[in-house]
Amino acid sequence: MSDAIKSSWNKNAEEWVKIIQNDGIPSRKFTNPAILEVIKELKGNTIVDIGCGEGWLTRELKKFGWKATGLDATEDLIKEARKQSDQTFEVFTFEDIIQGEKLPNAPFDAAIFNFCLYLKDGLLELLSNTLKQLTSNGSLVIQTLHPYFLLQNDLAYKSQWFSDSWKGLPGNFTDGHAWYARTMEDWIKELNKIEHFQFNIKEVLNDEEKPISLIIIIKKI
Repeated sequence: MSDAIKSSWNKNAEEWVKIIQNDGIPSRKFTNPAILEVIKELKGNTIVDIGCGEGWLTRELKKFGWKATGLDATEDLIKEARKQSDQTFEVFTFEDIIQGEKLPNAPFDAAIFNFCLYLKDGLLELLSNTLKQLTSNGSLVIQTLHPYFLLQNDLAYKSQWFSDSWKGLPGNFTDGHAWYARTMEDWIKELNKIEHFQFNIKEVLNDEEKPISLIIIIKKI
């Protein structure tokens, strides 16, 4: 995760907490239940929510009986998460994972990246090193913006950088960071580079039956 991304989240942490607590992002009425439905189907007892933010998903996981750990690079978000739950929340970065550092409380039966993958380079190392810290038959779940949004916004259908991650969201966000969007084909190419794993894909639709998010479930084999 670049310094620009960390800086942007540090500046906007308070605003993000406010938006989440007030249910300010309309698409979450589709994407939240979708990720929870996938998690309900997973087997295991321990799970790590990587890029947990203020911890809403980590708290939901506890309701399902999971022993959940939340990790995030933004200290203010981790502080907020700790205020709302007695679960384990730690400051931990993608760079830590890419460099092979042990995840706090690892190994886990499952891991989640929910709308937090912004990088172009290092994705394979990030996912592979996370999978190495899962138990046998463990699962890794990713939810990300569906590539259809490129067409929906009259953009060329190709993997590309976008300059402002906050654009289109309600709230008074500033200093948006860049993020990298992938086509479906490029997602599949990246996933096929991971060894000894299989994956499947779930497309989340809105009320108009248009795709709004992509959920990828990677399992050890």
